Amino acid sequence: MRYVVFLAAIAAQAAVAGPALETRAPTLAEQRSFQQFMQRSAPGAPLPALHAERAHGAKQWEVSASEDAPPVRLVLPLCRVTRTRYTLQADDSWRTDSSQHVWIHHTTSCGTPPAGMVELRAQLAEIDVLRLIQAEGEVLQKARLLMTGNTSCAPTRSRNFTLRSLGRSADGMYLLGYQSDIGSTAGITVRQTRGAELTAWNVACGK
Repeated sequence: MRYVVFLAAIAAQAAVAGPALETRAPTLAEQRSFQQFMQRSAPGAPLPALHAERAHGAKQWEVSASEDAPPVRLVLPLCRVTRTRYTLQADDSWRTDSSQHVWIHHTTSCGTPPAGMVELRAQLAEIDVLRLIQAEGEVLQKARLLMTGNTSCAPTRSRNFTLRSLGRSADGMYLLGYQSDIGSTAGITVRQTRGAELTAWNVACGK
């Protein structure tokens, strides 16, 4: 049985920034199109909730739905889930994408996937994933020093950041992706030194 995911827009905390996403109810045509698509691809399966959203001030709406497979227990206390996302295209077809997400859960069962999961964007050993999630707060604090000397990062270095993704940089180092409370992003490259210490090596920021 699949767990239906209801996606919520991320609200910006700063009033000057305005809402991160605008939402509206899907139209009847969009709902029918999605129902027909799901009937062809997964006959009899429950329909995930359909959502329409767009970035604040953008012209185009993104219509999508997503659902999760049953969570899988990895090395304790790590859990992983495969998320499938369906997105309406400009030609009225539907694109299907799959992604992996992890989180820490300290009971025997992984339970329902939480809202604050971390997306896996590269193949990483389970124990490395666990170490990176457990150390991400310390890594972020060290990276704030790097942000000071980076013109794209300095304006947001004091914001609250949340870990969103784990991957690898082009040179093979760990890459931790963060999102701030006003919607800006930061990618922190992490180097593993002797003794398995994790060191913030470089940082890049975006709006």
